[in-house]
Formats: sequence, structure tokens, C-alpha cells
Amino acid sequence: MTQYTPPNELAGQPLYLYPELGGYEAMLWVNGEPYGTFATKIVVTRHGNHYCDCFTRAAVPGTPVQLAIEFYAGHYVIGEQPFEERPHRDFRFTADKISVCTKNQDVLDFILDLRVLLQLVEKLPETSFRRAEILNVLTQVHQVLYYDPTSTDAETWHTSLAAARRVMAPALAQKNGGSAPTADLVGHSHIDTAWLWPMDETIKKIARTAANQFNLLDQYPEYRFIQSAAYHTWLMEQHYPQVFRQLQKRVADGRFELNGAVWVECDCNIPSGESLVRQFLWGTRYIRDKFGKEQRVFWLPDTFGYSAALPQIMQGFGVTGFLTTKLAWNDTNRFPYETFVWKGIDGSSVVAHFFVIDTWPDPAGLLERIEGIGYKDHIARKQAFPERLVAFGYGDGGGGPQFEMIEAARRLQDLEGCPKVEYTSADAFVQKLEAAAPTLPVYDGELYLELHRGTLTAKQQIKKNNRMAENLLRMLELCLTRSAVATHTPADGTALRPLWNTLLVNQFHDILPGSCIAAANDRSLHDMAEMLHTGSELLRSWFAPAQNCYTVLNPLDEPCRDVFYLPKIASGFIAQEPGVTLQNVVLADGTAATAVYGLERPALGAAVLHFVPGEQPAQTSRFVYDGKTLTTPLLQVQLDELGRITSLVTRADGMQWADGPMNTLLMAEDVSAGWDGWDIDADCMMKLQPSARLTKQTVTADGPQEFRLHSRYELGTATILEQDMIFRAESTLVEWQTVLHWNEKHRVLKAAFPTNLRAKTARHEIQFGYIERPTTANDTREQAMFERCNHRYTDLSEPGRGLSIFNDCKYGISVQGGTMALTLAKGGTRPDERGDVGTYTFRYAIQPHAEGFSAKVPRRGMRFDRLPTVLAADAPSPALLTTSCRNVVVETVKPCEDAQNAMIVRLYECEVPTLPPLPCTPALP
Repeated sequence: MTQYTPPNELAGQPLYLYPELGGYEAMLWVNGEPYGTFATKIVVTRHGNHYCDCFTRAAVPGTPVQLAIEFYAGHYVIGEQPFEERPHRDFRFTADKISVCTKNQDVLDFILDLRVLLQLVEKLPETSFRRAEILNVLTQVHQVLYYDPTSTDAETWHTSLAAARRVMAPALAQKNGGSAPTADLVGHSHIDTAWLWPMDETIKKIARTAANQFNLLDQYPEYRFIQSAAYHTWLMEQHYPQVFRQLQKRVADGRFELNGAVWVECDCNIPSGESLVRQFLWGTRYIRDKFGKEQRVFWLPDTFGYSAALPQIMQGFGVTGFLTTKLAWNDTNRFPYETFVWKGIDGSSVVAHFFVIDTWPDPAGLLERIEGIGYKDHIARKQAFPERLVAFGYGDGGGGPQFEMIEAARRLQDLEGCPKVEYTSADAFVQKLEAAAPTLPVYDGELYLELHRGTLTAKQQIKKNNRMAENLLRMLELCLTRSAVATHTPADGTALRPLWNTLLVNQFHDILPGSCIAAANDRSLHDMAEMLHTGSELLRSWFAPAQNCYTVLNPLDEPCRDVFYLPKIASGFIAQEPGVTLQNVVLADGTAATAVYGLERPALGAAVLHFVPGEQPAQTSRFVYDGKTLTTPLLQVQLDELGRITSLVTRADGMQWADGPMNTLLMAEDVSAGWDGWDIDADCMMKLQPSARLTKQTVTADGPQEFRLHSRYELGTATILEQDMIFRAESTLVEWQTVLHWNEKHRVLKAAFPTNLRAKTARHEIQFGYIERPTTANDTREQAMFERCNHRYTDLSEPGRGLSIFNDCKYGISVQGGTMALTLAKGGTRPDERGDVGTYTFRYAIQPHAEGFSAKVPRRGMRFDRLPTVLAADAPSPALLTTSCRNVVVETVKPCEDAQNAMIVRLYECEVPTLPPLPCTPALP
């Protein structure tokens, strides 16, 4: 910290601080308050080039100013592209000096005026009369301008600048015609909650950026800025109260817009429907409570695809507009619209617009992004809507606009040859879109990003933690609500808020997709593991421990008798409940366990299993296995030498389902053209080959209810996959319980299931429903959709039969013709050079069904994924609620956040039932 006292000769002048620093980022403090940001020219970063800051708009001689700079030297990042290795450095920098400066406004004005005209010459067509006029003006500028200020006296040089500006003034005063498009401007800085830096550094980035914008708002009265992500504002409230107080004042003034439609700028493929609802709930409530502002806009520039469930969720929160940029990154096809009405799976619709970031509000940037001069991302459908939102400023790492950007925009309010500009807010812009909605084109379905398909699989433990956390929080809220109903007391979910916060933050669009540096990935793994432990302990604390009995909580909204597993029960004990069958098994990881079949659990309730002394009756297997053929009560199965299913026949109808070896483990080299941790490219699919080498196979369970065939495979260079293939006597489901010791880099692993089904589309579960995607590759749009998102199931059905594939934590899948291939692992090594090396457990399964797609498929997917919670307690509970329609699912039961003595039940249709045929009306004579 240093003290500076302005001398008399600087009275009333704006003063700037110019630190000659090497390095990364710094924040300016003035009199103990955050006041601006620096990002130097020595290291080029996404933070921009904020090389000086105004620290007083009118110097007061004799009044000291306390100045301090908080400096961040940076950290090493190996890179983001395949094989990229940025040079190592020690991140030691020297502060040569820090200068207090005044601004030569006449020099700045000349440079910016000239820059505008030069860019118009560069971008306008050579046949343009406007361009010819400007060339004549520039010739005159050349005639009056002294280029070298060192070869003449200062007064003569400054006089030449003034003369040059007088020459340029008429050209800069030419107005557009009435048909000119409009660039709606707002300053912005996209800040990743974590990416190439750890989350703790993000807190400082947000503070630096906000302080910088406060400074610019003071200097430029026309300027407006938008900050997104309610969580970022909450971080300021917690860590930088000075910044938060300023935020409150600036938001009230109306030129600093807070967009908090969601808590963080979340991934929109992988989170569950309930998680997305909570993102909106937390975001909109926080901004409303702290700032009194309602949210109309879902601002999400940078995520890797947009679920077709979003319009319905947005409408539920009064969010009527969607703004993004990412579809411009498509690697194969250009999205057909920039401005349109987006319709979701239930028919809900919102207005949508692809806005612009990463550009200046100058002629070059606007002519590229609006007119399409020399750039691919522009308004192609010009008859739809003649405006585009331009959110200018440096981002990802924060910073926002530089003052030169705002100065450039001042010159373009209505300049011939360039789009008109006007400052706006995201909210006001969406109101314009809504007014134009009746004339806009309609796009129905998901906004599939033709890029970054590997983010559905990368960092598989992060994906599994997310799924487990969503299921755990659902059970915790269910138990809270059930207890409140039983005891007639208010349900209070306050204790769960820290757990929800951890989950929602870790659904950020680089954390959950697995595209962060190692430090950020490790932080996610640690925080989510701690959250899962805390939540499990909290749930356990609500039940009094008991001996020789287990309470089995049913998370499903239907009664269930499915199997669950306990630690191996000691000999000499049997189940007291009638109809329960116990079978000792060895799980895929080698753990001895007892499988429990037949315990009836009420819907959203709990049953208790008691153990009493007794001897198990002799168990007789219901399976016949000869090493190649397995006969179960419901299936006839043929296996090849690798333990793959070559024939799968349902005995009830004699139907064959296999069209090649099922559960073929395919591996391919996975080196993408770019974005190593993000992408799986189409040419990777061309290299997929069967890669499993069977080294061991044993039967580990063969009893009245369950048959397990344990296989050990070697894959790649050093990967081991151990897997139980499980058949059950009373089910056609075939399950693979897997332990994967993954030691590959730049490899992708899939489990493929060729079927003899012929269907033009497959149904993939998304939030609150499903979406149909093509199984064909007839055109470039279908070809680009070679890797898709699914949640708990994908189903391939003909009108009268079908087959489903289920999973407990895998989100990437490909479907081509009758073959479904679930993606199990991906080994990208940038920006986390470790790849995804580690040991992982997961489950997947297939199940044929002798009818077309129905509500049974999503319900089976829920049963596979939402396993019962088993506690050493004696606490039976009746069914809390059920639905009378099989296609209506109880997704959530939770305490209401607005009223103490109320609960929320969230329902959705998992399948639209087929209506009965209309009665036949006789034809008129």
C-alpha cells in the first residue's frame, strides 16, 4: 500500500494508475475499497488488457489517496488442446514502477476516430461509395497529420491531430438509412465458476470485475453492464461486503443488471429435472430477496447443449427469454436461426436469441457479427429480426470491457455503413423479442450442440457423484416431509441447504462436464464426497439404531419387491417376514453379500426386515448353465468365448433380440481435433474395435433367485475391467455390475448392444421426460448426432416390442441402426493431464419388452437407478402417496420453502398414453 497526494497542477483532473507489472491479474484498492482491475500486456489472458485504472475523477490537491494493488501471479496450466504443453514458468514477476497519469484525451479521440474509419474501409465492399468517400477523407487526414511526435514540437503535433479530427468529423456524422440493423449493447464478463483456475480464485475474479465495472459506470453515464449467476453475487456478499454494498446501489440505479435466473451457469444435459428446478429456484429467489428484481431472462452463453425440458422449467419461474452463444460453435451444421421461438417437450415455448460475446462494439466486430462480413456467426436469417444483442467485454477469467470499447461504441450510435448501436438490458431486449414472437420461426426440441460430446463422459466419478447426490437429496427431503406429515409438525429443509448448495455449484458447466484443471476437479471430488458423507450421516441420525433388523426405504412412487443387498448375514439367521428369500452372493468387487428378494416396500414408504434365529432351507438353483448356454426361467442365453451374449431369447414368446455379441467392449484412440477433455470426434467412432481379452471367468452365484457370471478382462495397455453379468429368475433384465480399473489416456470405451430391432428413432430420457433422436445418418444433422445424452434409460422400440438399456451414472450413448453403445470411459488429458485414471464402479443393464414403448420403460429405469436406502433401524412407514396413472411419476416430495406447514409434490408425465380409438361413425348415405 502507498499514499499519493495530488499536486496543485493536477487539480480537478481525472487521474489514472499505470502499474508496469508483469503477470496475470491484479485488483486496485482505493482508500480501502475495491476500485478496478489490471491485466497486463506481458501475459495475454482471457482477462483482457486492463492496463490502467482511473482512481479519481477529479484530483483534490493536498488530499492523500491510499492506493494498494492485490496481485495474482497466476498458475501453470498445461493447455486445453491435445498434446499442448505450454512452457513452465515460475510465476515470479517484478514491479518496475507504478505511475500516476493523466489522459491525453485529444490523442485518444483521434486514435478512436481514425480506428472507426479504417475499420469501415477494411470491411465495406470495394464497390461501396461509402468506402470511397472514407478513403478520400483518409487521404486528407494524411495531408494534415504529423505522424512522428518526436520530430516536431508538441503544440504543432497536437494541432495536427485537431485538424485531422476536423477532416474526419463529416464522415463520422453521416447517418444510416431506416433499414439499418441494430446492435443492442451491454457490457459483460463471462466468468467461469471454475475452469483453468480453482474456485477460490474465482471469488477474486468476480470482485475485480465488479470493481472495474463500477469504475467504468462512473466514467461513462450511458454505459450498462450485466452480471450473471446469482451464486457469484452471493460470493460477494460473503467475501467482499464492500463490493456487495456497491452492487446493491448500482442495481438500484438501474445501469448494473443482475441476471440470477439460475444459481450458477449450469450444465443443461446432465443435471436432473429437479436439479434444474432448484437452479432456477435458488437463483430467482436470491435476486428477488436481496435486490427486489424479478428474472425474465435465462442467460447462459457457454454450456454444452440445451435440454428440451428447459422451456417448461423456465416458464414455471416466469423466465420467458433464453439467451446463449454456444450453438455458433457447431462443428458440422449451422443452426438455422439466430432469433426464434423455442418449444420444449411439453409444448411450452420461450423466445430465444443467440447473442454475441468476444467482440468489440466497433465497425469490425459489428459488421462481422451482424452483417456477416468476413465471419460465419452473423444474422443469416435477416428477415426474422433485424437486431442482435452484443455483450462486449473480456470474459471467462473476468475483467469485462475496457474503456476503449465504450469509447468506440460512442462513435457508432448511428453511423452510415455500420449497424446502429444502443445500450440496453437483457430484460429489455427479451421484451423486444416477445413483441416480435408472432413473426419469429419456431424450433421444437433440444438445442443439440455439435461439439464437446465427450463432456457427457469425462471425469466419470464427478458424474457418479452427481447422480448419487441427486438421489440422496431426494430421499432426505422425502423423509423430512414424511416425518412432518406423520407428526403434524412443520417440515424444515434448512439443514439441507448447504448440501443443495454443494450440488448446485458442482453442476457448473465446466465442473460437472469434467473440463477443469486438476485442482478444480479435485475440489469437486472432495466437496461432493463430503456432501454425500454428511447427507448419509444426517439421514442415519433420523433413525434410532436397532439390532437384527433393517429399515428399507423405498424411493419409488410404487410398491416394490426388487432385490437389495446387505452385508453377508451370518449363518443361523433367517428373515422373519414371509415371502422373503435370502441368497448369499459375491459382488463384482469381491465383497460377500446377501441378496434379499421379495420384501414388499410401500410406495415412498419403508418396510422392516427382521432377522431371527433359524436355518435357511436348502436352496435349489433355477438356472441351468453349461459354460456356453444359460437357461433362466424367462430367458435362453448363448454366450461366446468372451462371455458376450450372442443369442438372447425370451422364452415366453421365443423372440430373438441379439444381432451380434451383446456387451461387446469397444475401445478406440480418442484424440480430438481440439478441446481434448471436451470432445469425442466422429472419426473416433470409425476406430472403435472389440478390445476385451478375457483372463478369468467364474460363477459367483447360482441359487434360487440369482445367477452371476464374473469375468475379468484386460483392455488397452493397462486397464482391468471386472464384471458380474447378473440374471434373475423372475426378471428379463440382464445387469452388468462393473469395477473398472481405468489406466488409459486418449482412449474411449463403450459397451455395445447390437439388436435386431428396426426403429427410425430411439427414446432417450432427459429431465421430466424423453426425447426422440434418429437412429439413422441420412443427412449431416443426423450424422452429427453420433453421441447423445441419456439419463437413466435409452429405449429402442418397434410398435410391438423393444429393448431398453439402463445405467446408474453414464450419460453418453450412441445409437446407430439397431445398435446401442453406452459410453463408459474417456481419457482426455487436457486441461487435467492425469486423464481419468482411477478405479470406478457402475452398473448398466438391458431389458427386452414384449410391447412398444410405454410408461413401464421409464419406471424400470427409475427402479434400476433409485435403489432402496437400507438402515440398521426398526422404523416401518406406510405409503406416503401414490398416483392412479402409471404414466404420472412423483419426482419430488419436499418441504415448501414459502410456507412452514406445506409440502411440494412435483409430478410429471413420463409417457403420453395412447388415447383409445374414437367410436366409429357410420358414413352418410
